[in-house]
Amino acid sequence: MTGLVLQTQGDAPAGLLEGWAARRGFALDTFRVDGDAPWPEPRTYDFVAALGSSASVAGGGPAWVASTIDLLRAADAADVPVLGICFGAQALAVALGGSVHTLPAPEVGWVTVRSHDAERIPSGPWLAWHEDGFTLPPLGYELAANAFGCQAFCHQRHLGVQFHPEVTADIVAGWASSDHEDMARAGVTADDLDPAPYAEPAARAADVLFDGFAARAGLVAVASGA
Repeated sequence: MTGLVLQTQGDAPAGLLEGWAARRGFALDTFRVDGDAPWPEPRTYDFVAALGSSASVAGGGPAWVASTIDLLRAADAADVPVLGICFGAQALAVALGGSVHTLPAPEVGWVTVRSHDAERIPSGPWLAWHEDGFTLPPLGYELAANAFGCQAFCHQRHLGVQFHPEVTADIVAGWASSDHEDMARAGVTADDLDPAPYAEPAARAADVLFDGFAARAGLVAVASGA
């Protein structure tokens, strides 16, 4: 099976998702939505993973934001399951009929969530880094939440999460050293984002989440750690 990864910028790669896919026998094709290459056809893939971005789905973003939403809508129409991560979850929500709004303050830092499906969506720790939230699309079901709103939802074979299960320690360190405006607005420092205490449990939780997506999507019957 082959998944299509929609990457929006150079410092937001697939990270842990790549290692998980390799262990589970999935190939990944990465497409840079901010480039000039022709857009791929989602129906030729077994699943789509839409990654995070500093751009916003709430309006005023680059043209590729609308194109990303269109591709996810096409994936849904073709019954291709989508894993949406942060910006990707917001784009998925809009593609399915939901909406996106700007939060009163950004959510940045290592967080836990109240999970309604702990076997597939662990409570954390998760790295959150976003200033937008979303309303559930019609027929969407909330899987996790916290004080900032819905943190995970499913819609048929799709899964969207507001946090970042894909991040590695290096990805977090890079973000913490280059995006100080959001950090200041959220009231966090680089020390607060130190991945050392969280990287190993977050990676274990990510495997569970990715396995849960694969199982829910019907891609393969897997058990975390298999």
